[in-house]
Amino acid sequence: MRSAKYFGAGAASEVISLIDVPVPAPGPGQVLIRVGAVGLNPVDVKIRAAAEDFGVIEYSDRPGWDVAGVVTEVGAGVSSWRPGDRVFALAGFPVAAQTLADYAVVGAADLASVPSDWSIAQAGAAPVVALTAWQALEAARVEPGQRVLVLGGAGGVGHLTVQLAKARGAEVIATAGPAKHELVRSWGADLVVDYRDEAALEEISRVDAVIVTVSDVTPPRQSIGDGTAVITITALSEEQRTLLADWGAAPVERILVHADGTQLAEIADIADDGGLTVHLDSEFPLERLADAQERVETGRVTGKVVVVVDSAVR
Repeated sequence: MRSAKYFGAGAASEVISLIDVPVPAPGPGQVLIRVGAVGLNPVDVKIRAAAEDFGVIEYSDRPGWDVAGVVTEVGAGVSSWRPGDRVFALAGFPVAAQTLADYAVVGAADLASVPSDWSIAQAGAAPVVALTAWQALEAARVEPGQRVLVLGGAGGVGHLTVQLAKARGAEVIATAGPAKHELVRSWGADLVVDYRDEAALEEISRVDAVIVTVSDVTPPRQSIGDGTAVITITALSEEQRTLLADWGAAPVERILVHADGTQLAEIADIADDGGLTVHLDSEFPLERLADAQERVETGRVTGKVVVVVDSAVR
């Protein structure tokens, strides 16, 4: 079977190739998936560029964590899945999972059924960002009627955070470039503010939670009050932490997503009820993985970039 491989650190076009490897066999508690699609995330390009572990995230020269496809074989002890099931998963993150291949072995506990109205490409694009959004909202303890500010509402994590916060019954404010305001509103945002308009940002009154999905951004001062939760998926400087604490934010926390098939199934239920969609920025075949990673590296992605490994998987 084909599998993507990094031949050292460097530019995507210089170090990514496809190699031929044996089809893996599922062990106890695992399933073998015929891969249809795999989402790309900023961490994928950072791992490739460094060719080493990225914090606690394990480097592998055979990449991929997101995955969607069809079960072809189950390992010993697996009764929850059977061949032919349409499934998706964040496979084992932060341990290397090697899903950018024709077949991938995934832990049965990481899997959920693909929402009925989603394409395999949407399902493959979803797991990292959907679980990150879900776990950020959990960390912020978002409840119905609360006000949530999403910084970076048009990105991969951001666009699902907007939708999942709305599904929890929150009032949602999001930031995005003007060209994307209509799209972000279509995902459920009650108010969309230009992230470059400092005057408009400072007019955002106190919110109950801020979810920060973009780097090097501090929430607007007026949005923070005593007990405002600030949850970020990117690094916070000590200066930012001190400033937010002085403003009364609590907690101030950075989260790292983890695989969770049960949470992914809850997210799929929301999608089946019509409350969640995955916006695909662009799709690339596996042979153009380098181009797909270069698209992610532009930093101008709306929604998600996805690699379609097998277009026949639906």
